[in-house]
Amino acid sequence: MKQLICCLILLISLAACKRDSSDLLVGRWDFSSLEMPGMPDFLYEIKKTGDDNALTFKKFLLGDKLILRKDSTFDLVMLKQYIHGSWKYDKENKNLFLKDVSANKLNMTVRIDSVNAVRLIFDIDEFSLNKIVNLHAADNNYYDLLQNKSYCQFYLDVDREQYSDLKNDPYSIENNKWRVKPFEQETDKQIKERVFNHLDFWQNLFADAQEKERSYVAYSWFDSPLVVAENGVKLEFYDEHKREWDQNFYDSTDANKGYQMMRKCFSKKLKFMETDDKYKRHEDVIKQLKANYTEALKD
Repeated sequence: MKQLICCLILLISLAACKRDSSDLLVGRWDFSSLEMPGMPDFLYEIKKTGDDNALTFKKFLLGDKLILRKDSTFDLVMLKQYIHGSWKYDKENKNLFLKDVSANKLNMTVRIDSVNAVRLIFDIDEFSLNKIVNLHAADNNYYDLLQNKSYCQFYLDVDREQYSDLKNDPYSIENNKWRVKPFEQETDKQIKERVFNHLDFWQNLFADAQEKERSYVAYSWFDSPLVVAENGVKLEFYDEHKREWDQNFYDSTDANKGYQMMRKCFSKKLKFMETDDKYKRHEDVIKQLKANYTEALKD
């Protein structure tokens, strides 16, 4: 029996070795660690008492993910920035080209250091990393410690979760259209749809948590003026989220319109479901917010 198991492991390993590097790239990858100049100082700043390096990196990169899909599209969440577009791999030079479809134009080229069935390692240059860091660096997230580094190497571990329908995937474009910055001023109807997609995103988070029986839901990979907590839901002031919220719209005028529309979610009293399943309760309250929003803004 042991010999049979050893043979199976060997066959799987050989099969992985024969796979083309482009094929190995396809899949879901979770950011798990990084390496750059000045690591001792970086870890000193972000590490909490009692945490080892692995846990420190996990907390810092929680929710960050790269998904390279078979149809040559990708979804990337990196340091709170969501990017969707198309990808292409240059095997000869080991360069992965990521083309952003949004008005942010956060196109980047990362060098693949290595990839196998369980781990992906790539380098990103200073210019590309600075563009992302500058969009989201704040006093409470330590992103500024990644600025102006001559290189940064990210380590990603395979995520084996699968979704048969993109509508169920929290990281797909279907649930993140609200984060794709438009190229031109939007109509009130388009802004309304953008905000509704944001509410869809919230509902999907909690539906996914139930489906996957998650022990927790990470909120660190996005920003929203909507806050869902154990004891209720609220909409924080626009000014508290202005910097992040504005990035989802053409300009601050459209962003403020979107915020004012979202206030309509609270036009009617909410009822909180009595259940021990907090994610079921959260999903239910989001459904009520969507119903209020739709009713208040119907044509």
